[in-house]
Amino acid sequence: MKKILSCLVLLFLLSDIASGFSEIALNDVERPDGAILFIVDGLGSSYYFPEFTPYALDGSELLKARTENLTSGSRILDTRTPHPVTGIAHSVIVTGFSDANEEMVSYPDATIYDITRHNGFVNLAVMETGDFPGMREEQDIIMFAENNSIDEPKISIQATKAPSGIYELMYEWRMKLPSYLDRKSGVKRYSAYNKWSIDAANAVAISMINDHPSQKFLLTVNIGAIDSGGHNLGVDNYISLIESLDSDFYPLYRTASENNIALFFTADHGMSFAAKNAKRGGHISDKYSSRQESLRIPFVVFSPNANPGVIEGVFGQEDIAPTLLSILDLPNNLQYADSKPVNLKNYASIFIRSHNEYDVSLWNNGKKIAEHSGAELGFTGLQLNMSYTLKAKGKEGVYEEHLFLDSDKQFVLSKPESGIINRKTLAIILILIVVASGLIIIKRIKD
Repeated sequence: MKKILSCLVLLFLLSDIASGFSEIALNDVERPDGAILFIVDGLGSSYYFPEFTPYALDGSELLKARTENLTSGSRILDTRTPHPVTGIAHSVIVTGFSDANEEMVSYPDATIYDITRHNGFVNLAVMETGDFPGMREEQDIIMFAENNSIDEPKISIQATKAPSGIYELMYEWRMKLPSYLDRKSGVKRYSAYNKWSIDAANAVAISMINDHPSQKFLLTVNIGAIDSGGHNLGVDNYISLIESLDSDFYPLYRTASENNIALFFTADHGMSFAAKNAKRGGHISDKYSSRQESLRIPFVVFSPNANPGVIEGVFGQEDIAPTLLSILDLPNNLQYADSKPVNLKNYASIFIRSHNEYDVSLWNNGKKIAEHSGAELGFTGLQLNMSYTLKAKGKEGVYEEHLFLDSDKQFVLSKPESGIINRKTLAIILILIVVASGLIIIKRIKD
């Protein structure tokens, strides 16, 4: 039933949108050649951001981790998850929709992976948690943990269209895990489990850079032992695991920074503790889920085209997806997103999407600076805080927009014709039809 639904929605979504994104670069910019999305399960920014102080449920002040590598770059100070639950939060991260669920990740054009793939990227992943079926299906190849056990982890590899040599490399790293965990217990074993994933992901990134230099990629990494440590080892060991992550993370950071790869560091949710010496923490139950320690997550971007420093204000976890696309200069065509990118780039881009081709020109101070025809266009490398005029002419009419460019802008030129149901409405109708049909079939089977 789910496959039928996806096919119906996909056929409609593709039926009225011309394909083929064209980029018009107006200035030379330092833009990343790929990206790494690094997600830490259970890492609350309250426990290491210098601006915050973590508190237990009883009001006592908790210890903070000493870190050097996790707070540089472009650091968005206050980012919060709308749902501190692993699967849901991962869905929010990749769809840009604050009420996303795991099923939505499988919908056509719902995730960052759909957009990167459409624009020539390959999607790779090394994930200890957050690797539910829909997430795995979005990857061209993924190495993931089938269970949530650090005592006896079971690692698998799933591939559909893996770049040459990556499956063999992942298999090699799968076989290395026992050597990382050998004769270790407690917090050292948890830390080693994380380090194995980071080292494996770093090896994948290096292989892509060296063996596939012209292939852009999005590598998703998830480490799960900080969350497990918070649940099972208590607050002191939770802090120790964050400090271990700070040093273990550095080689991956160095690979990204030395090879023009954007690195996005974040978490699915945080962690809360009942008291100063609590031996167990949580984030889902009622007493924990509304705490800032559970909701506040890190969001740090390391990229050559992002302005370093602290970005103040309150942002949502759903803002991560459009920010990632903005940094990569990709159009934000996420079908269900209710979010917007954080303004980090040191230049701006204008993205245009329509059902049919338009002749589009861009003007500044009365002078035409660019012109191109197409249905999906991107004018990149534009100077920030400048006034521009966008003109477009096509069979659906003439369009003109005066804008002050203080961030990326996106325009949909096509206007729905009278009597035509828009795409999202029809998608909902298709969903209802499929669900209703399923219920009828089930009823007939029962009868």
